[in-house]
This record gives sequence, C-alpha cells and structure tokens, in this order.
Amino acid sequence: MQRETFAGISQLLERKTTDTPVFCFHPQAYRRIARTFVERFPGEVLYAVKANPDPTVVGSLVEGGIVAFDTASLEEIALVRGILPGAHCSYNHPVKPRGAITQAYREWGIRDFVVDHPAELDKLFESAGPDLVVEVRVAAPNPHATISFNTKFGAEPADAVALLREVHARGARAAICTHLGYQTLKPGAFADGLRVMSDVAESAGVELAYVNMGGGFPSALMPAGLSLDDFFGAIGTAHASLAPIAGVALHCEPGSALAHPGGSVLCQVLLVKQDAVYLNDGIYGALAELPYTKKQPPTRVLTRDGSVRGGAERLYTVFGPTCDSVDTLGVPFSLPADIREGDWLHLGMMGAYSHILITNFNGLGLHETALINDDA
Repeated sequence: MQRETFAGISQLLERKTTDTPVFCFHPQAYRRIARTFVERFPGEVLYAVKANPDPTVVGSLVEGGIVAFDTASLEEIALVRGILPGAHCSYNHPVKPRGAITQAYREWGIRDFVVDHPAELDKLFESAGPDLVVEVRVAAPNPHATISFNTKFGAEPADAVALLREVHARGARAAICTHLGYQTLKPGAFADGLRVMSDVAESAGVELAYVNMGGGFPSALMPAGLSLDDFFGAIGTAHASLAPIAGVALHCEPGSALAHPGGSVLCQVLLVKQDAVYLNDGIYGALAELPYTKKQPPTRVLTRDGSVRGGAERLYTVFGPTCDSVDTLGVPFSLPADIREGDWLHLGMMGAYSHILITNFNGLGLHETALINDDA
C-alpha cells in the first residue's frame, strides 16, 4: 500500500487540502520499540498482531527485530507470512474453528496452538497431527489490569494441570501460558503470574517447551516513574527464582505495548460549544480505545498553519462527529482555552486498537493515512 510520506506533522498540514482525519504511522518509533523488547526482554518476543495488523506496523516491527507472532486467525497468519515468509506464528486463539486448525496445520505449517478446555484439546488433536506444541492457558487473577482477560479465557489451575498431563499423554509437547490483562500497571503482577504458572507446572510434572507470559505490558498507561525495564526486571528475577520453570524458555506476546508508540491521530475541531469540543473523529473511528484507557493521550493543538496553540488550558468534554450521544471520549481533555474551529489535535500513543477499529457509522468513517518520518 502506497502512502505519502512527510517529514513531520507540520509538513503534512502544510500540504493538506481536506478536512479528513489522518491516521499517522511513525515507522521509526515502531522500529525503536521493537528493538527495546528484543534486546531487553529475557526471552522471545511475539507481536500480538490483533493490536494493529497494518502491513506498515508489522513490517516496521520486523525491521526492528521481531520475527515471531501471536496470530489469532488464518488471515493474520497469511498477513505475517506475506511480509516475513519465515516468521514463526503461534495460533493463539483459545477457541478455533476446526477447518482453520486443519488449514493452519497443513497449509501454513503452524505447530503451536493454545487451548484452555478439554473439548478444544480434543478438537485440536482431531484436526491436526500430534507433532504440536500445545500451550495450556491458565487464568492468573490480576487486580492491576485495566481490563481483565480472565473472564473469557483461561483454565483454573487444577484444570490446567489436567490439561498439561493430557497433552503429554497424547504425545505432544506441552507449554503453559497466561494473559494478565490489558495495561497491567504493576511489575509485581507479572511475577505473580509466573508464580501461578510455576505452581501449575510443578503439580503437572511434565516437561515444558516454554512458558508464555502473554501481553499486558503498559504503554498508553505506563505509570509515572516506571519504564518497561522495571517490568522486564521483575519478570527476569521471578523467572530465575522459580525452580519448576527457571530453566524453561520464556516468551511474551505484547500487542499494544509494541503498537501504541508508532501511531498517532490528527483530527480537526468542528465546533467549540461552551465547555465541549466536537471533533471529526471519535469512538466509532480511530479513537475507539480512549473510553477504555480513560486517559488523555499526549496532545498537541495545532492551528491551520501548523503552529502550536499554547497558553492557559481548561478542561473540555470531547465528542466525536456522529449523531450518537455515546460518541464521547470518556475523559476530560485539558486543551488551550483559545482552541478554535479548524484547529487540529495531534494525539500520540494511538497505534493500538484504533486504526483497525474504524467503522463507517453515520457514513463518517473516511480517514486518510500517512507515513511520518520522525520518532513520534
């Protein structure tokens, strides 16, 4: 896909002739965050493609060193292999169609699959050969997650023990995984998750191919004073201290943590009404994630000529462009008091669960895309 390239947002605005919102890809930022994970995480890093499957994102992450992927569908597998033919893909959706399992196994050579229930394990062995690595997903309670991922998927520890033993009994290699939840804010939560998996592994008494931490690393909601190194350090220390898994290879599957930094959204002010600002983008467009993060992303307000609007700020309620009253960003925005119709908001850390979730509700889904040659 050909996209126009700009040196920065100011140059984009100088050349812009429409009032359409723009989703901006910053390849340098994607390459930088990929290198951070690959060089500092104490194990193998798989990108969770669902966070943003755009070829620019996947390709930039590959350029930064990512060579393995958490895929949840045949389409994601095909996308990744089209960009990096030798990529390692794990089919890590816990509930899969039988036909998709067979096609992934036979046509794409996928050998790593996730289960969290005996019926899914039966389906897997009925649809593929025994030369598999079967990851058993265990629920690891985590009060520090912004959104829990344990209500839909994840076996209870006792059930996970039984599943691991059954995988071994059927002649496949066993692995164990979890997912602590979206934007987990405490490094210790990752250590706690490893302890849960270690206890399950010890009880099961089977050899593990690897231990998969899943995702959940904070990015848009990284706590003040912390960095990814704090989370990597907690994981490495806990992994080394837990005898049942200390010698087992470690994996992780970041999605938003790899996708957020390289995406931004440029949207225009349609109206300022007392304490409310109306934008030409909203929750049915590229801003779908904001009601969940409940935090204003890094924001610059730019005038039509690209200059930064500064001065005193005040709080505004921010609405999207549709006629649906639900279309509100869910958190007050601190914006310049002199913000005007025609100004542009440039929102950073928007690379995950945004571009991919754009709808055409009310016929207002049109977005442009652009490549920006800066580091976001």
